[in-house]
Amino acid sequence: MSEPPANLEPVTVDKPWGREVWYSGVEERGESGVRTDSGIEPLSGYLGARGRTDPVVLLKALEPTRGDLYLEVHETKSEVYVVDRVEPEPGRMLLGTCSARRKALGDDGFRGALLEAARQAESGATSLEPVQAFMNVVELRPGDVVSIPPHVPHSLLQGVHVIEFQTPAFERKILAASQPVVNQHGWDSAAAAAIIDLADTPEVVPRGREAEQVFAMPGFKVTRLRLDAGSSFAVPAWSVGWIAAGGLQGVGCEFASRSAFLAPEATTLRAVEEAEVLLGVDSPDDRLGQRHGA
Repeated sequence: MSEPPANLEPVTVDKPWGREVWYSGVEERGESGVRTDSGIEPLSGYLGARGRTDPVVLLKALEPTRGDLYLEVHETKSEVYVVDRVEPEPGRMLLGTCSARRKALGDDGFRGALLEAARQAESGATSLEPVQAFMNVVELRPGDVVSIPPHVPHSLLQGVHVIEFQTPAFERKILAASQPVVNQHGWDSAAAAAIIDLADTPEVVPRGREAEQVFAMPGFKVTRLRLDAGSSFAVPAWSVGWIAAGGLQGVGCEFASRSAFLAPEATTLRAVEEAEVLLGVDSPDDRLGQRHGA
């Protein structure tokens, strides 16, 4: 008999700007759990017992209640943000670079001026505002989705809470920070400025009317499904799911709104009421990734 999906039990990690809630994370800083018939198992043990040697897509919630997230750049990690709530609305984030400044300064001049502003801010000579002025600012509302590939600078600003799917790896270059930096000494301004993709500014995709939206990144994809009561949908093996609204049922399993699950095998789930579901799954053959597609 096939094994049904299981509830994921989160672990909370405090941050200077608020907190992260990890639903499928395995790190020294904390590890998520999986609820089984025998109790709650560590996620790493659950995966290993089923022959899974690689981590699954990392699902977590970002809740910046006390400040802005670090302004950072990734070399290999990709992220997909789904805006959960905004206090107050609309929210904002820094996403990509300011095209007007880049045009005025040229690429080399832009990188040099950005780095100097970051160094001044880190030394305490100025505030973070001169650094933020080099970035593109976008507005966010509940349901909006932002796909962030490697090399794009980004920072969620206070009050924008998101559900995030990401490459399961811890790597970053901190360009600047308005909060104390943990897990490292100082900023990575020079390294971050050197690897920024100045031309890439991802779009913000609204919820829209589609029954299905797909957001494909290098190595994984996220599918958002809007379901009528009683409708069924396929869940690929090793999917990590988040139920944004409604409830789901399957053979031997049931999931409530605002909960997460892990499917070790391909299966089918049914919406017991009108529902919205996010599914994150590995796509190792899709190394180039793509933007939003319906």
